[in-house]
Amino acid sequence: MCCNLRFLSIVIVFLVGGSTVFAQQKTKRVCDTIPYEYIHDKIVIPVIVNGVKVKYIVDTGGQTGTMWEYAQEMGAKATGATTNISDLNGVGQNFQMATVENVELGPNYKLAELKTMVLGIVGFFEDLEVAGILGGDAFAQSVITFDSRKQIMVINYPYRPEGLKVTDGVEMFTGNTHHSIVNMDFGGVEKQVLFDTGAQGFLIIPKNDFQDLQQRGVCEEVAKAYGISGVGLAGLSDPGDIYKGNIREMTFLGKRFSDVGCVTSIGSTTIIGVDLLKYGKVVLDYMRKRFYFFPFDDSVQDMGGAPKTWNVGILPANGRFEVTTVWESMKDEVSFGDQVVDINGTSLANLPMSQLEIDKIMNAIEGDTGYIIVVKEGKEKKIEIRRER
Repeated sequence: MCCNLRFLSIVIVFLVGGSTVFAQQKTKRVCDTIPYEYIHDKIVIPVIVNGVKVKYIVDTGGQTGTMWEYAQEMGAKATGATTNISDLNGVGQNFQMATVENVELGPNYKLAELKTMVLGIVGFFEDLEVAGILGGDAFAQSVITFDSRKQIMVINYPYRPEGLKVTDGVEMFTGNTHHSIVNMDFGGVEKQVLFDTGAQGFLIIPKNDFQDLQQRGVCEEVAKAYGISGVGLAGLSDPGDIYKGNIREMTFLGKRFSDVGCVTSIGSTTIIGVDLLKYGKVVLDYMRKRFYFFPFDDSVQDMGGAPKTWNVGILPANGRFEVTTVWESMKDEVSFGDQVVDINGTSLANLPMSQLEIDKIMNAIEGDTGYIIVVKEGKEKKIEIRRER
């Protein structure tokens, strides 16, 4: 896929403090292949910032952000500005902005300067041992390719990969945030979706789109819950109704998906998550605002319907582990906010306050049934839990 490095005399563009700076000089035609780690459904790549070797999550649905301790080590410089960002739960929060220098995203693709949000401690990032996230803004002057079969990410600059035709792709609506938003067909109903490598799963739909697709006969409700739909940069979302659904058919750039399961969120944008990469290569041309999807095969992909999940959700909250999602089949057994002290024989007494630790225990349960022990009115109660669609 990669070309040889060739020097070109062009006007190159640097991202400096959020402004575009032009300089006439010779630059290289870059084609960097970066093997990535795939950890807990996150794409993680090595990056060198001002000589400091770190790792970042590649999050096409986010904006570049770095935890404070790493930003300090990198010699980040505060800009004096703040930005308000809404996370996947639609929760907005203000972050201070800073710049970091000498950012090496690949052996040859380097940025003189990059803006970053300065984040507080994010437990999930600490668990993954990453400095933060790289959003589309970090790749705004490049073309990036994700190939999950080879587990590589390719960065091309300043031109798209050789042999890639503009007509092979569709328009990508990046706006000022460099997000990868495209149109997708849901059984004859067109919706804008955000391709978000930072989002787990295949399809996450806000309630307004879910209800619209229901009314149009494209989507059916399968199950309902009350609780927290996920953890974003701003932390836990507010609790509310959550729905599982099944969409009969989706089509994207010629690839058809049938019986597509989805879960609702309280956000405002329909999201195609990182699982899209299981079914083909994705190319994002930020400079020309084009999105490409090359399926691994031409067959109709049966997605198997609504996702199978545990009928309770458990997360660290309020300094302990609590039931944070209750599906209807469990509404008479547990309540939102119940303290959980044991999962299938594993005591949580000395467990770090980590979502990943809970995920490890839940994923290790064999079969579709297990149990939890909750504390109700000062007494422990053992309750069976099940994986359900």
